[in-house]
Amino acid sequence: MAVTQAGVRAWPLLAVLGAGLFLVAVDATVLHVALPDVVRQLRPGAAAQVWIVAIYPLTAAPLLLPFGTLGDRFGRRRVLITGYAVFGVASLACALAPGVPALLAARAALGCGGAMIMPVTMSLLRELYPDQRRRRTAIAVCSGIAGTGSVFGPVLGGLLVEAWGWRATFLVNPPVILAAVAAALRWLPRSPPGREPWDALSAVLAAGGVLGIAAAIGPSGGGFAAGAAGCVLLGLFVRRQRRAPAPLLDLALFRRPGVPAAAGGVLLVMSTLVGLGLLLAQYLQVVLGLSPTAAAARLLLVLGASAVGSVVAPALLERFGNPRVRTAGFALAAASLGIPAAGGLTSPWWLGGALVGSGFGMAIALTSSTDTLLSAAPADRAGGAAAVEKTGYELGAGLGTTVFGSLAAAVYAAHLVVPSGVPDAVRQLASAGPAQAEAASRGLASAAELVAAARAACTVSVQVSAAVAGGLFVLAALAAVFRRAAV
Repeated sequence: MAVTQAGVRAWPLLAVLGAGLFLVAVDATVLHVALPDVVRQLRPGAAAQVWIVAIYPLTAAPLLLPFGTLGDRFGRRRVLITGYAVFGVASLACALAPGVPALLAARAALGCGGAMIMPVTMSLLRELYPDQRRRRTAIAVCSGIAGTGSVFGPVLGGLLVEAWGWRATFLVNPPVILAAVAAALRWLPRSPPGREPWDALSAVLAAGGVLGIAAAIGPSGGGFAAGAAGCVLLGLFVRRQRRAPAPLLDLALFRRPGVPAAAGGVLLVMSTLVGLGLLLAQYLQVVLGLSPTAAAARLLLVLGASAVGSVVAPALLERFGNPRVRTAGFALAAASLGIPAAGGLTSPWWLGGALVGSGFGMAIALTSSTDTLLSAAPADRAGGAAAVEKTGYELGAGLGTTVFGSLAAAVYAAHLVVPSGVPDAVRQLASAGPAQAEAASRGLASAAELVAAARAACTVSVQVSAAVAGGLFVLAALAAVFRRAAV
């Protein structure tokens, strides 16, 4: 530890931790641009298409708290390397999947590996960087990697799909994972095992509760029953934590200033990044007619702005403090999302400004939220705090995919004006989305009119989704301002 504090190992350690975290973040969104190629080869149905994207974060979310606290008990390096191994093998299984069921199973296994990597990575920052200033820099780097990785996923997917096809999006993982394992064995110190017992029953209750909520918001819509079951299990989990002499998660964490707001901030940022990122990737290709690479290049603006936000975040936190920086990030994201909501989608300048502003605002808000959560917990129980942060991350990714996807689909169907004389079968297929409308219109006399109507409806659906996301950020900023005023 002393070596790390002296700075000798600072960058090698961040490289080891950041490599795995980057791949985990990328794989949440790498199929956004690659999905049309998956559809052409494997021909999944509409529900299966959403599940192929969403099963990864919705599998990871229930496992984050159990795996994060497992690192506290049995050693974080051991759990991290195990997670790397699972992630690498699952990536190969995804690349070699012969059909939709095999791809879904492999993506679920990928989520299990990611659930081991993410919370342990963030809790190691709390352990390896006890000095707050160094830790804030490390958190900013890793939060930036996580946030920009989600944005970079479509960029990488677009490049790989055009060159080699969708399977290549998973083949990049194993070589990086092998290098990360070798570096972890070389650079990461062994974490001493925790002395307190690991409560398996609490882990099952927590996983079951989050799974119920994830099922309720998932693509198939588990609805009230799944959500209610999840809430009951989480209630039993909370009750057990209050009575247990060595709780899996210290609930006093949530009574500390700023922690609930920070957890909500992570959820809001990730749901918007992933949900709107998916919609924009499809809009740029289907409506504006860009190639996957060109569409991905537009999204690089978010990536660059997020990277800049992560670099300047430690100085902002040092100068203004977490609450003010998080509030400013919410406000900037809200203002930026107002641009596409007001109709600035077709102008490259207006859309570019919106992507830059939202990327910067979300980056500083995410860094502030992560720093608040990790700083609130002692080093020997950092796994629980990191798991809370990453649960919000993965639930946000799943929530964004399903909620914004469902909202956009409903708005699209409501605003689609199908020309008269179009057969019912074509009308029904066109109502599923603009890409389907374009495919169904071939050979029709009114093909151009139908495609134009589908693109117009898609534009409205993205505008409404951006408006909803911007409204949520406005509410978050106002709530933060009123909370500070009340203190």
